[in-house]
Amino acid sequence: MNMMNFYDEIKNRYGNVKRARGFYLYTEKNIRLLDMYLDGGMSILGRRENQAPLVFKQSIDKGLNAFLPSSGDYRLKKALNSLFPEHPHFYLLSEWSKVSSFLETEDNKTDLDSCIMENTWKPFLPSSENLKKKKVFFVNPPFCTSIKIAVSKDDLPILSCAVSAAEKEVLAKAFFDLIRLINLRELENRLSDEELINSARGKKKKQQLAKNIKSYKRVVELCSHFWNMEGPYLFPKLNKEKYDDFFKAALDSHILLSPDFTIPSILPKIRVYTELENFLKTQTQNVRIK
Repeated sequence: MNMMNFYDEIKNRYGNVKRARGFYLYTEKNIRLLDMYLDGGMSILGRRENQAPLVFKQSIDKGLNAFLPSSGDYRLKKALNSLFPEHPHFYLLSEWSKVSSFLETEDNKTDLDSCIMENTWKPFLPSSENLKKKKVFFVNPPFCTSIKIAVSKDDLPILSCAVSAAEKEVLAKAFFDLIRLINLRELENRLSDEELINSARGKKKKQQLAKNIKSYKRVVELCSHFWNMEGPYLFPKLNKEKYDDFFKAALDSHILLSPDFTIPSILPKIRVYTELENFLKTQTQNVRIK
């Protein structure tokens, strides 16, 4: 399924998307879609869940919507250097091919799409950490943008493309938000469920967190029938030929999965997974995994 088909599949069913908030899309026909595509992972932090969109609006209001020197240059460099201290050089690109010749690929792969996927760091994806051993790799930004980001241990003989000051500001803020969330998740992962629940303040918050954890575990078990899960990322177990039908069935159930078989869907952290649980229970009866 290409991007236009994905675009049309939503519009034909539910009309245009009016707004997006958190991990949901809201359409003209008053349908709420659980978004598990999240712009290929670029919206993994959720929409309007952090300060990046506000920073973008403020920068536009200041007239910084042109290619101008701003504090965004320093802040973006600082954020990326915090995430990748051994890769001090970064490049903002309009196309992948500028850096492709510098990538280290496995098994002499020549297909550009495969090389890009193999060399793109994704937040909260454990296997992505192996990329930090390489000299050059791409970074999936935590904000929806057409800009491609590459980091390198050494200075490369290429130039970054012209990016507006506003976009640099918002990318910097998004990366700082990501760093904060990574640190929080690492802290949570060191706690048992009981310790995590006890860390919540107040009886109601403890009860709600306990319910959230149970709901998450139930849906993870259901997801395991259809995907291999690594961190929050869901890699299909289904045959590629069956994936389009699976995607459309999910969309009929108000769930937006990744429209591309090669791009993993993402299981977001939300309070309840009613739509997803109901869909997967139905699919468990109807879909035979090979």
